[in-house]
Amino acid sequence: MRKGDGTFMKAKTRKRMIMMLAAVLTTTALTAACSNSPEETTGDKGNAEATANLTQTGLPIVKEPVTLKVFGCKDPNHADWKDVLIFQEYEKMTNVKLQFDELPSNTQGCDEKRSLLFAANELPDIFLRANLSNTDIARYGQQEKMLIPLEDLIDKHAPNLKKIFEQYPEVKKTVTAADGHIYSLPTVRLQTSGRSDKIWINKEWLAKLNMKAPTNTDELFTVLRAFRDNDPNGNGKKDEIPLGLRDIGMVYSAFSGAFGLEQQMGYQLNIKDDQAKIWLTDDRFKELLQFLNKLYGEKLLWQDFYAGDIPKWRSNLSQALIGMFFIQASDPFLQVENQFTGMAPIKGPYGDQTHSATGPIAAPIGTFAISKENKHPEAAIRWVDYFYSEEGSKFFQYGVEGQTYTMKDGKPVINDAIKNDPRGFMAALGQVNLVPGGSFPHVVTDKFGNIVENDKVLELNKFIESYLPKTVHGAPIFDKETSDAIIPIKADIDKYVRESVAKFIIGELSFDKWGEYVATLKKMKIDELEKAYQKAYDAKK
Repeated sequence: MRKGDGTFMKAKTRKRMIMMLAAVLTTTALTAACSNSPEETTGDKGNAEATANLTQTGLPIVKEPVTLKVFGCKDPNHADWKDVLIFQEYEKMTNVKLQFDELPSNTQGCDEKRSLLFAANELPDIFLRANLSNTDIARYGQQEKMLIPLEDLIDKHAPNLKKIFEQYPEVKKTVTAADGHIYSLPTVRLQTSGRSDKIWINKEWLAKLNMKAPTNTDELFTVLRAFRDNDPNGNGKKDEIPLGLRDIGMVYSAFSGAFGLEQQMGYQLNIKDDQAKIWLTDDRFKELLQFLNKLYGEKLLWQDFYAGDIPKWRSNLSQALIGMFFIQASDPFLQVENQFTGMAPIKGPYGDQTHSATGPIAAPIGTFAISKENKHPEAAIRWVDYFYSEEGSKFFQYGVEGQTYTMKDGKPVINDAIKNDPRGFMAALGQVNLVPGGSFPHVVTDKFGNIVENDKVLELNKFIESYLPKTVHGAPIFDKETSDAIIPIKADIDKYVRESVAKFIIGELSFDKWGEYVATLKKMKIDELEKAYQKAYDAKK
């Protein structure tokens, strides 16, 4: 939202005051945090009254109602959380009442407020969908002890999550910090379609041009040039966008698998023979950028891809103006989704054909955490554990049977009134649950699937399933010493790479400067960053 000058100055002043207050209060917060030993914060030795009030299995979770304070970040499509249907219903089911403090996630306000809560030691009982990063988890969990360890609580009171950890050890490894404790919980996507961008291509354009989906880089150029030159949408205008990468981040994933490059440990690195290798300086990455530069130069690639204008990209998508693109689900273009089909990833110049636009089973990992102020941690862990069951996943995604969905052939089907709401599917869904925007602690399984992934999406997933990496390792939670050393390095490297990549692709930076680019990254200590990832990988083998 564009602010007037007066509002802008007030915002700057407010932000400055927040930063100053945070600095003043940090020492106090650290002292307060350190005064709590792990034994005092695990919750299982809490007061006898809270323990007596807890039920051991089933619902309700507590015999007499308890209230927990919750802080989180609200997607623009969400209703006020107190008005969200599943929260209202779950309170009746559990006897656990949530007192919400949520701020919009599409502004800096939510992240600022979260940081201020930690700095002032004014913690909620639960951080829910609060944008907790791995750095936050490391700092406020293993370092400052403001988030409590969860593994004992999980072992005793979270049978659904415990079962997932046993069946999928990589999930537990992903959420375990360097000190061996678990401080936050993830979204768990057991269904492969839930963690991968699909490759969409306009089948009506292909049919009109009597062409097939491309299988390699040469064929890709041929198809995209035909999309550009032959008016496949038949409107007499040259408004087709042959290839629509939605933002600069897609550079690292959309076609990287065709050049033998994967996205491991949440970064631009490959793991081969137990060696973690950052590929940002590799010749293969240079060739990928040259390939994209050629696409851009021929106006085959969306000319504004680097600007990050997602609303504009979605608008083009909803009008079926893009011939080929990558996205997980079809909710932004439901009305035209049947114009598209799927395709396998293209084969690259060296024969590589991996689909790298995918993520680990557990991601993001900072969706839920319990603070040291929580007097009912057992109730809190039992509250969240329900969403890691199949029944809880169905409830979270679809709401109340007979009210928001019906069962058909063993599958939940959302009501047409929600699916076809004039405000849009996601806006309507945001009245029912917190699915829009993701980042809620729950599991997605094949049994009930992902509500935003309809039959069309599942159909397209079949095109890429056999090309996914066998294992995708999650981003590590580094220890304090490593974090202090590499976080500034990584931040500088990421900024420099992002700027350089955009310039290489759009032609503002000649590939004759590639050697200087590599030398700069060496000076910025990319080798030290690589060693940190190697250490983290070795620790979890």
